[in-house]
Amino acid sequence: MPAPKVRLVSHRKPIHGWPTDSISIDFYKGEADNVDASPSHNKCKPNLILIFIPGNPGLIEWYSDTLVKIVEQLGVGYAVRGISYAGHGAGDDVIGSADDHKHSFVNTSGHQDVVGTKMSVSWTLEGQIKHKLSWVDDVIEEWKVEFRTSSQPTAELPRLIFVSHSFGAYLVQHMLLRRPALLQQTQQIIHLMPFIRFDPPPLQKTVLSKLAHSYEYTIPMLSNSVWALTSTLPRKLIDIYLNKVVGLECDKGRKITLDVCTHPNMIRNHLILGFEEIRELPELTNDVAFRLIGKTCPTSILFCGCPDQWAPLSHMEELKELKSKAQISNIHCVYMESLTHDFVVHPEMIEPVVGFCLDQIKRPRLL
Repeated sequence: MPAPKVRLVSHRKPIHGWPTDSISIDFYKGEADNVDASPSHNKCKPNLILIFIPGNPGLIEWYSDTLVKIVEQLGVGYAVRGISYAGHGAGDDVIGSADDHKHSFVNTSGHQDVVGTKMSVSWTLEGQIKHKLSWVDDVIEEWKVEFRTSSQPTAELPRLIFVSHSFGAYLVQHMLLRRPALLQQTQQIIHLMPFIRFDPPPLQKTVLSKLAHSYEYTIPMLSNSVWALTSTLPRKLIDIYLNKVVGLECDKGRKITLDVCTHPNMIRNHLILGFEEIRELPELTNDVAFRLIGKTCPTSILFCGCPDQWAPLSHMEELKELKSKAQISNIHCVYMESLTHDFVVHPEMIEPVVGFCLDQIKRPRLL
Protein backbone atom coordinates (compact mmCIF):
# COMPACT_ATOMS: atom_id res chain seq x y z
CA MET A 1 0.00 0.00 0.00
CA PRO A 2 1.61 3.31 -1.07
CA ALA A 3 2.03 6.01 1.53
CA PRO A 4 -0.70 8.66 1.63
CA LYS A 5 -0.01 11.77 -0.41
CA VAL A 6 -0.87 15.40 0.20
CA ARG A 7 -3.48 16.98 -2.06
CA LEU A 8 -4.45 20.66 -2.26
CA VAL A 9 -7.98 21.46 -3.39
CA SER A 10 -9.08 25.00 -4.23
CA HIS A 11 -12.66 26.10 -3.69
CA ARG A 12 -14.76 29.11 -4.63
CA LYS A 13 -18.07 28.99 -2.83
CA PRO A 14 -20.32 31.32 -0.83
CA ILE A 15 -19.22 32.02 2.74
CA HIS A 16 -21.68 34.12 4.72
CA GLY A 17 -23.41 34.79 1.40
CA TRP A 18 -20.33 35.98 -0.51
CA PRO A 19 -18.22 34.05 -3.13
CA THR A 20 -14.91 33.31 -1.45
CA ASP A 21 -11.69 31.49 -2.33
CA SER A 22 -10.48 28.85 0.09
CA ILE A 23 -8.19 25.82 0.11
CA SER A 24 -8.15 22.39 1.72
CA ILE A 25 -4.93 20.42 2.16
CA ASP A 26 -5.28 16.79 3.21
CA PHE A 27 -3.57 13.44 3.04
CA TYR A 28 -5.23 10.96 0.67
CA LYS A 29 -4.79 7.21 0.43
CA GLY A 30 -4.08 5.66 -2.96
CA GLU A 31 -1.81 6.16 -5.93
CA ALA A 32 -3.73 8.89 -7.73
CA ASP A 33 -1.77 11.98 -8.75
CA ASN A 34 -4.83 14.20 -8.76
CA VAL A 35 -7.57 14.76 -6.27
CA ASP A 36 -10.34 13.93 -8.75
CA ALA A 37 -9.13 10.33 -8.67
CA SER A 38 -8.96 10.41 -4.86
CA PRO A 39 -12.56 10.89 -3.71
CA SER A 40 -13.58 12.00 -0.28
CA HIS A 41 -13.71 8.47 1.12
CA ASN A 42 -9.94 8.15 0.50
CA LYS A 43 -9.20 11.21 2.62
CA CYS A 44 -7.22 10.50 5.79
CA LYS A 45 -9.00 11.58 8.94
CA PRO A 46 -7.30 14.61 10.49
CA ASN A 47 -7.15 14.87 14.27
CA LEU A 48 -5.60 18.34 14.07
CA ILE A 49 -6.63 20.98 11.55
CA LEU A 50 -4.53 24.09 10.92
CA ILE A 51 -6.86 27.05 10.30
CA PHE A 52 -4.98 29.72 8.32
CA ILE A 53 -6.05 33.38 8.21
CA PRO A 54 -3.90 35.56 5.90
CA GLY A 55 -2.98 39.22 6.16
CA ASN A 56 -4.43 42.02 4.03
CA PRO A 57 -4.87 41.95 0.98
CA GLY A 58 -6.15 38.59 2.12
CA LEU A 59 -5.47 36.22 -0.79
CA ILE A 60 -4.98 32.62 0.29
CA GLU A 61 -3.20 31.75 -2.98
CA TRP A 62 -0.09 33.53 -1.75
CA TYR A 63 0.29 31.05 1.10
CA SER A 64 -0.71 27.72 -0.45
CA ASP A 65 2.83 26.46 -1.13
CA THR A 66 3.94 27.34 2.40
CA LEU A 67 0.96 25.53 3.93
CA VAL A 68 1.55 22.43 1.79
CA LYS A 69 5.14 22.25 3.06
CA ILE A 70 3.95 22.48 6.67
CA VAL A 71 1.38 19.70 6.45
CA GLU A 72 3.69 17.44 4.42
CA GLN A 73 6.26 17.54 7.22
CA LEU A 74 3.69 17.15 10.00
CA GLY A 75 2.36 13.95 8.46
CA VAL A 76 -0.88 11.99 8.44
CA GLY A 77 -3.34 13.15 11.06
CA TYR A 78 -2.94 16.83 10.13
CA ALA A 79 -4.81 18.93 7.57
CA VAL A 80 -5.00 22.61 6.59
CA ARG A 81 -7.89 24.88 5.78
CA GLY A 82 -7.23 28.41 4.53
CA ILE A 83 -9.41 31.26 3.30
CA SER A 84 -9.25 34.60 1.49
CA TYR A 85 -10.99 37.72 2.76
CA ALA A 86 -14.53 38.60 1.71
CA GLY A 87 -14.27 40.82 -1.38
CA HIS A 88 -10.59 39.98 -1.98
CA GLY A 89 -9.42 37.87 -4.90
CA ALA A 90 -9.39 37.65 -8.67
CA GLY A 91 -12.66 37.74 -10.61
CA ASP A 92 -15.65 40.05 -10.61
CA ASP A 93 -17.84 37.58 -8.71
CA VAL A 94 -15.39 37.75 -5.77
CA ILE A 95 -14.48 41.43 -6.00
CA GLY A 96 -18.02 42.71 -6.45
CA SER A 97 -19.95 45.47 -8.16
CA ALA A 98 -20.27 49.22 -7.64
CA ASP A 99 -23.22 48.69 -5.28
CA ASP A 100 -21.16 46.25 -3.20
CA HIS A 101 -18.36 48.77 -2.90
CA LYS A 102 -20.81 51.46 -1.84
CA HIS A 103 -22.18 49.09 0.80
CA SER A 104 -18.74 48.47 2.34
CA PHE A 105 -17.69 52.07 1.93
CA VAL A 106 -20.73 53.35 3.81
CA ASN A 107 -20.51 50.60 6.44
CA THR A 108 -16.91 51.58 7.13
CA SER A 109 -18.11 54.91 8.52
CA GLY A 110 -20.48 53.18 10.91
CA HIS A 111 -23.75 53.87 9.07
CA GLN A 112 -26.50 51.39 8.26
CA ASP A 113 -26.21 48.96 5.37
CA VAL A 114 -27.16 50.23 1.94
CA VAL A 115 -30.76 49.23 1.21
CA GLY A 116 -31.09 46.72 -1.60
CA THR A 117 -27.55 45.33 -1.58
CA LYS A 118 -27.20 41.56 -1.99
CA MET A 119 -24.31 41.45 0.49
CA SER A 120 -24.89 39.76 3.83
CA VAL A 121 -21.51 40.92 5.14
CA SER A 122 -19.48 44.02 4.28
CA TRP A 123 -15.72 44.14 3.72
CA THR A 124 -14.98 45.81 7.04
CA LEU A 125 -13.29 44.62 10.24
CA GLU A 126 -16.63 43.49 11.65
CA GLY A 127 -17.67 41.90 8.37
CA GLN A 128 -14.40 39.98 8.00
CA ILE A 129 -14.69 38.58 11.55
CA LYS A 130 -18.23 37.33 10.86
CA HIS A 131 -17.09 35.95 7.50
CA LYS A 132 -14.25 33.92 9.04
CA LEU A 133 -16.42 32.58 11.86
CA SER A 134 -19.00 31.39 9.34
CA TRP A 135 -16.23 29.66 7.38
CA VAL A 136 -14.85 27.89 10.47
CA ASP A 137 -18.37 26.66 11.20
CA ASP A 138 -18.43 25.22 7.66
CA VAL A 139 -15.03 23.54 8.17
CA ILE A 140 -16.24 21.82 11.34
CA GLU A 141 -19.54 20.81 9.76
CA GLU A 142 -17.68 19.35 6.76
CA TRP A 143 -15.55 17.25 9.13
CA LYS A 144 -18.69 15.93 10.84
CA VAL A 145 -20.22 14.90 7.51
CA GLU A 146 -17.05 13.18 6.32
CA PHE A 147 -15.86 11.44 9.48
CA ARG A 148 -18.82 10.91 11.79
CA THR A 149 -20.32 7.58 10.83
CA SER A 150 -23.24 5.50 12.02
CA SER A 151 -20.79 3.50 14.13
CA GLN A 152 -19.19 6.68 15.53
CA PRO A 153 -21.98 9.29 15.54
CA THR A 154 -20.36 11.31 18.32
CA ALA A 155 -16.71 11.05 17.28
CA GLU A 156 -14.68 13.74 19.02
CA LEU A 157 -14.17 16.88 16.96
CA PRO A 158 -10.64 17.61 15.75
CA ARG A 159 -8.47 20.03 17.66
CA LEU A 160 -7.63 23.30 15.88
CA ILE A 161 -4.39 25.22 15.45
CA PHE A 162 -4.94 28.79 14.28
CA VAL A 163 -2.11 30.17 12.14
CA SER A 164 -2.21 33.79 11.00
CA HIS A 165 -0.13 36.37 9.19
CA SER A 166 -0.12 40.12 9.87
CA PHE A 167 -3.67 41.48 10.27
CA GLY A 168 -4.97 37.91 10.34
CA ALA A 169 -3.82 37.82 13.97
CA TYR A 170 -6.32 40.53 14.89
CA LEU A 171 -9.11 38.54 13.26
CA VAL A 172 -8.09 35.34 15.05
CA GLN A 173 -8.04 37.01 18.46
CA HIS A 174 -11.51 38.47 18.01
CA MET A 175 -12.92 35.25 16.59
CA LEU A 176 -11.77 33.23 19.60
CA LEU A 177 -12.88 35.80 22.16
CA ARG A 178 -16.37 35.87 20.63
CA ARG A 179 -16.66 32.09 20.56
CA PRO A 180 -15.60 30.49 23.89
CA ALA A 181 -16.47 27.03 22.54
CA LEU A 182 -14.15 27.60 19.57
CA LEU A 183 -11.38 28.72 21.92
CA GLN A 184 -11.86 25.53 23.95
CA GLN A 185 -11.43 23.50 20.76
CA THR A 186 -8.20 25.36 19.93
CA GLN A 187 -4.95 23.64 20.85
CA GLN A 188 -2.56 26.39 19.80
CA ILE A 189 -2.22 29.77 18.08
CA ILE A 190 0.67 30.81 15.84
CA HIS A 191 0.97 34.43 14.72
CA LEU A 192 3.43 35.39 11.97
CA MET A 193 4.41 39.08 12.24
CA PRO A 194 1.07 40.04 13.85
CA PHE A 195 -0.48 43.41 13.04
CA ILE A 196 -2.67 43.74 16.14
CA ARG A 197 -1.85 47.31 17.12
CA PHE A 198 -1.04 50.44 15.13
CA ASP A 199 2.04 52.13 16.52
CA PRO A 200 4.61 52.74 13.74
CA PRO A 201 7.37 55.39 13.88
CA PRO A 202 5.96 58.95 14.23
CA LEU A 203 6.35 60.09 10.61
CA GLN A 204 4.73 56.99 9.10
CA LYS A 205 2.03 57.13 11.75
CA THR A 206 1.16 60.74 10.93
CA VAL A 207 1.03 60.16 7.17
CA LEU A 208 -0.92 56.89 7.32
CA SER A 209 -3.36 58.24 9.90
CA LYS A 210 -4.16 61.31 7.77
CA LEU A 211 -4.71 59.11 4.70
CA ALA A 212 -6.90 56.69 6.65
CA HIS A 213 -9.08 59.36 8.27
CA SER A 214 -9.64 61.07 4.90
CA TYR A 215 -10.63 57.77 3.29
CA GLU A 216 -13.64 59.27 1.45
CA TYR A 217 -11.14 61.12 -0.74
CA THR A 218 -7.95 59.06 -0.51
CA ILE A 219 -9.44 55.68 -1.48
CA PRO A 220 -10.84 56.88 -4.84
CA MET A 221 -7.70 58.93 -5.49
CA LEU A 222 -5.25 56.11 -4.74
CA SER A 223 -7.23 53.34 -6.45
CA ASN A 224 -7.76 55.45 -9.58
CA SER A 225 -4.08 56.44 -9.65
CA VAL A 226 -2.86 52.86 -9.42
CA TRP A 227 -5.40 51.77 -12.02
CA ALA A 228 -4.40 54.57 -14.39
CA LEU A 229 -0.75 53.53 -14.11
CA THR A 230 -1.19 49.76 -14.39
CA SER A 231 -3.76 49.97 -17.20
CA THR A 232 -1.39 51.94 -19.45
CA LEU A 233 1.72 49.81 -18.92
CA PRO A 234 2.27 46.37 -20.49
CA ARG A 235 1.82 43.57 -17.96
CA LYS A 236 5.28 42.25 -18.82
CA LEU A 237 6.87 45.59 -17.92
CA ILE A 238 5.13 45.64 -14.52
CA ASP A 239 6.28 42.07 -13.96
CA ILE A 240 9.90 43.06 -14.64
CA TYR A 241 9.59 46.02 -12.25
CA LEU A 242 8.21 43.81 -9.48
CA ASN A 243 11.00 41.30 -10.03
CA LYS A 244 14.05 43.52 -10.50
CA VAL A 245 13.16 46.65 -8.53
CA VAL A 246 10.71 45.55 -5.83
CA GLY A 247 12.50 42.22 -5.39
CA LEU A 248 9.56 39.81 -5.81
CA GLU A 249 11.48 36.85 -7.21
CA CYS A 250 8.61 34.39 -6.78
CA ASP A 251 6.84 33.91 -10.15
CA LYS A 252 3.58 32.87 -8.48
CA GLY A 253 3.74 35.81 -6.06
CA ARG A 254 4.25 38.29 -8.90
CA LYS A 255 1.33 36.85 -10.87
CA ILE A 256 -1.01 37.22 -7.90
CA THR A 257 0.31 40.75 -7.26
CA LEU A 258 -0.34 41.67 -10.89
CA ASP A 259 -3.87 40.31 -10.71
CA VAL A 260 -4.49 42.45 -7.62
CA CYS A 261 -2.94 45.74 -8.70
CA THR A 262 -4.42 45.67 -12.22
CA HIS A 263 -8.05 45.48 -11.03
CA PRO A 264 -9.37 48.80 -9.66
CA ASN A 265 -12.10 47.20 -7.55
CA MET A 266 -9.63 44.91 -5.80
CA ILE A 267 -7.40 47.89 -5.02
CA ARG A 268 -10.42 49.68 -3.56
CA ASN A 269 -11.40 46.68 -1.40
CA HIS A 270 -7.86 46.41 -0.07
CA LEU A 271 -7.81 50.10 0.86
CA ILE A 272 -11.29 50.07 2.44
CA LEU A 273 -10.15 47.42 4.90
CA GLY A 274 -6.58 48.66 5.27
CA PHE A 275 -7.55 52.20 6.19
CA GLU A 276 -10.12 50.93 8.66
CA GLU A 277 -7.37 48.83 10.28
CA ILE A 278 -5.29 51.97 10.75
CA ARG A 279 -8.23 53.90 12.23
CA GLU A 280 -9.53 51.18 14.53
CA LEU A 281 -6.61 49.11 15.78
CA PRO A 282 -5.41 50.11 19.26
CA GLU A 283 -2.07 51.81 19.81
CA LEU A 284 -1.26 49.65 22.84
CA THR A 285 -1.12 45.90 23.31
CA ASN A 286 -4.48 44.34 24.11
CA ASP A 287 -3.16 42.49 27.15
CA VAL A 288 -6.70 41.46 28.12
CA ALA A 289 -7.04 39.46 24.90
CA PHE A 290 -3.70 37.72 25.44
CA ARG A 291 -4.58 37.03 29.07
CA LEU A 292 -7.98 35.51 28.31
CA ILE A 293 -6.70 33.38 25.43
CA GLY A 294 -3.63 32.33 27.44
CA LYS A 295 -5.82 30.68 30.06
CA THR A 296 -6.88 28.12 27.45
CA CYS A 297 -4.09 27.67 24.91
CA PRO A 298 -0.55 28.85 24.12
CA THR A 299 0.34 31.52 21.57
CA SER A 300 3.59 31.52 19.60
CA ILE A 301 4.62 34.68 17.75
CA LEU A 302 7.26 35.18 15.06
CA PHE A 303 8.75 38.65 14.57
CA CYS A 304 10.91 39.58 11.58
CA GLY A 305 13.90 41.81 10.89
CA CYS A 306 14.14 45.08 8.96
CA PRO A 307 12.06 48.07 10.06
CA ASP A 308 8.63 46.43 10.28
CA GLN A 309 6.07 49.15 10.93
CA TRP A 310 3.23 46.61 11.28
CA ALA A 311 4.86 44.27 13.81
CA PRO A 312 8.01 46.04 15.06
CA LEU A 313 10.53 44.52 17.42
CA SER A 314 9.36 46.89 20.16
CA HIS A 315 6.05 45.00 20.26
CA MET A 316 7.90 41.78 21.03
CA GLU A 317 9.86 43.47 23.81
CA GLU A 318 6.63 44.80 25.31
CA LEU A 319 5.04 41.35 25.25
CA LYS A 320 8.08 39.90 27.00
CA GLU A 321 7.88 42.63 29.63
CA LEU A 322 4.19 41.97 30.23
CA LYS A 323 4.99 38.28 30.59
CA SER A 324 7.80 38.98 33.06
CA LYS A 325 5.34 40.97 35.18
CA ALA A 326 2.83 38.08 35.02
CA GLN A 327 0.29 40.32 33.27
CA ILE A 328 0.09 37.80 30.41
CA SER A 329 1.16 34.17 30.22
CA ASN A 330 1.40 31.16 27.93
CA ILE A 331 3.09 33.16 25.17
CA HIS A 332 6.35 32.50 23.32
CA CYS A 333 8.09 35.03 21.02
CA VAL A 334 10.82 34.37 18.46
CA TYR A 335 12.78 36.90 16.39
CA MET A 336 14.33 36.10 12.98
CA GLU A 337 16.34 38.97 11.55
CA SER A 338 16.62 37.37 8.10
CA LEU A 339 12.87 37.59 7.47
CA THR A 340 10.70 40.46 6.26
CA HIS A 341 6.99 41.10 6.77
CA ASP A 342 6.21 40.02 3.18
CA PHE A 343 8.10 36.73 3.58
CA VAL A 344 5.52 34.83 1.55
CA VAL A 345 6.68 36.33 -1.78
CA HIS A 346 10.35 35.61 -1.08
CA PRO A 347 11.13 31.91 -1.74
CA GLU A 348 14.26 31.92 0.44
CA MET A 349 12.19 32.94 3.48
CA ILE A 350 9.60 30.17 3.23
CA GLU A 351 11.67 27.40 4.82
CA PRO A 352 12.53 29.37 8.00
CA VAL A 353 8.85 30.20 8.49
CA VAL A 354 7.86 26.56 7.86
CA GLY A 355 10.52 25.48 10.36
CA PHE A 356 9.22 27.91 12.97
CA CYS A 357 5.66 26.61 12.60
CA LEU A 358 6.79 23.00 12.84
CA ASP A 359 8.90 23.73 15.94
CA GLN A 360 6.01 25.46 17.68
CA ILE A 361 3.49 22.74 16.85
CA LYS A 362 5.82 20.00 18.09
CA ARG A 363 7.17 21.77 21.18
CA PRO A 364 5.74 20.72 24.57
CA ARG A 365 2.72 22.77 25.60
CA LEU A 366 2.61 23.93 29.20
CA LEU A 367 -0.50 25.63 30.52
